[in-house]
Amino acid sequence: MRRRHGLLTLRREDGRIVCERVRVADTMLRRMRGLLFRRSVQSDEGVVLRPSFSIHTAFMQFPIDVVFLDQDLRVLRVAASVRPFRTASCRGSREVVELRAGECERRGLRVGDRVAWASATPAAPPGPTAATPEFGESRRSRGLLASRDARFLKLARFLLDGQGIDLIGSVQPNALVGALDAAERPDLIVLDVHEEAAAGFATANAARALSPDVPIFLVGAPDVAARAAVGVRIYDKWNETEELVAAITAALAAEAAYERPSA
Repeated sequence: MRRRHGLLTLRREDGRIVCERVRVADTMLRRMRGLLFRRSVQSDEGVVLRPSFSIHTAFMQFPIDVVFLDQDLRVLRVAASVRPFRTASCRGSREVVELRAGECERRGLRVGDRVAWASATPAAPPGPTAATPEFGESRRSRGLLASRDARFLKLARFLLDGQGIDLIGSVQPNALVGALDAAERPDLIVLDVHEEAAAGFATANAARALSPDVPIFLVGAPDVAARAAVGVRIYDKWNETEELVAAITAALAAEAAYERPSA
């Protein structure tokens, strides 16, 4: 199945959105291109260059804000309104985010802020092609579970199978990133943070960095889900199974609609 290139949402650690749609530039060609050849960029658009610690704006047609992130996704530097034919760099940066000029000020992003990546689901195209696909028409989707809770693993297997999703494996949360190096990539990941939200977020961010086009659904104990920051969705793994299944099927339907060739 053809994969769309990575599309992510950049949020602060407290859940507030910095940029809704960030394209991933993770090859030399994509990093060199960045936002080149664009006449403009929308307020909800951006590009993340990874790995990178410097950028140039040669031949660009508009200024941009440039955000430098370290390996822990903490903002090291914000270069505001960098004009065409300029350079910017930051020692220790692992990722560089390019945004429309003025967005960092408008959204209040500052040096020292910590951010997180989340999967961005593209809007489904209008008309009949946006309908929920019949998964049996092609291969079944594949899911990967990451949990230490044997009871939840049993429940999750049942839920995924009921939606026509094959389980390609279950791993401990700390082994998730290594599992993504396997030849067979999943179409979705369910990650059980249990009662360790901070560790779960770190694992999810590491997995998204490796597979930005694979949606990750976080679940946890009831009290952890209730305390989740605004904009960060953690499903109560015992009491919100219907909501979790609805989110999974919606994400798969949007992916199928995106990939289905137009008539």
